[in-house]
Amino acid sequence: MIASPAQITRHHLANQAAPAYSLIRKVCACGKASTAKQLTQNGKCAACALAAVRAAIMPGDFAKLQHMLGAVQGKPKNRWGWRNYFAAGSGQQHEAMQRLVAAGLATAGRACGDMIYFYATRLGCKAAGLDAAGIKRAMED
Repeated sequence: MIASPAQITRHHLANQAAPAYSLIRKVCACGKASTAKQLTQNGKCAACALAAVRAAIMPGDFAKLQHMLGAVQGKPKNRWGWRNYFAAGSGQQHEAMQRLVAAGLATAGRACGDMIYFYATRLGCKAAGLDAAGIKRAMED
């Protein structure tokens, strides 16, 4: 296919209209390197954003998130993400799961009797410390 001069001009103008930032490396306030796009969109690097999410939930809730994903001590990290569910009854467990849902780390699923199943989101998997392979395992149906 031969490009016409008008097509070349349109591509050139589209490239000029792109935002000034791209994947240029910048430094976050914490001192870690991040992309300019990440800093412009969120105001902080991915590590700081993840730390803010972890600080927003209670420590017991974080332990439930890790249990939900099988990310517990005693299991090798390459096996984390082998499960992605937590059956919560009424009471304290349900309240903890609702806080995780509000933080965007989990979603509510189907109800089975007086229990409700909750599932971790991608952000929840990252917060629990799963690597890319673990996230892929956890997100499989």
